[in-house]
Amino acid sequence: MLKQTSVSLALLLALAGQAHAAPISNADVIKLLDAGMPEEVVLKAIASGEPKFNTSVDALILLKKKGATAAILSAVQGASAQAGTPARPAAAAAPAVAAKPAAAAGGINPEEVLVAVGGQESTMQYIIPTVRTAARALGFGGVATYATLQGRQAGRKLPSAGLEFIVSVPKNAQAAGYLTLANFAVRSNGTREVQMGGGYMSYSTGINKDRVVAIKSEPLADQSRAREGFVLHKISPERDLPAGEYALVLYTAEVRTAGFFAQAANSYFDFSVE
Repeated sequence: MLKQTSVSLALLLALAGQAHAAPISNADVIKLLDAGMPEEVVLKAIASGEPKFNTSVDALILLKKKGATAAILSAVQGASAQAGTPARPAAAAAPAVAAKPAAAAGGINPEEVLVAVGGQESTMQYIIPTVRTAARALGFGGVATYATLQGRQAGRKLPSAGLEFIVSVPKNAQAAGYLTLANFAVRSNGTREVQMGGGYMSYSTGINKDRVVAIKSEPLADQSRAREGFVLHKISPERDLPAGEYALVLYTAEVRTAGFFAQAANSYFDFSVE
């Protein structure tokens, strides 16, 4: 984990000037991490350089082992996608899943989320967002990272009331730290976006608190469909959801699990409320 420290505005601007148009690769990010640079400095270098990243699974795993945070991994993937690097797309829908929410053997797949409406369960599929990192107010407002989903609306429409989600939470994690329900802003360019890191003079990670929706979480009484190493939790909003765009975000890049979530990125299960 990178040390969270404050850096001067002059240093940020100097780095921006030095890195302008210069190529930046996985090796450069590793050099910064090995030198103990703060997360915001690494993100600034990624945003300012010409991306030459390898975003294969093995490359992302190596970056994580070297101390890359979720924001850095997402910035690497986002920069690579925007540059048209073919190594690995930054946003891709999950493979098609079976119609039944629970497999006949082994229980619920932890890479799926079930949504229950009127007592009827159905399977949701995750998407990995495109990530953009940008300086705000010409650099004087700090650096911010955004998770972006394509399209003005999610393909799945859900009612505002009575929503319940069933999530497989790793036994080594607390539900409150493993997932977030977030409200996305619809941008004029036809995308949905939420800020997931940023700050002035210092950098904080995590979805902006103004976009976090309050939820209730409790373990299911019946754990018969839980996979080994996971606990099934029922997640529900504390209040009816206003019309808008949402996603249930699982921090699968940050919580250690065995045998699942090889994509080394957080998983977004998006939906619309009309």
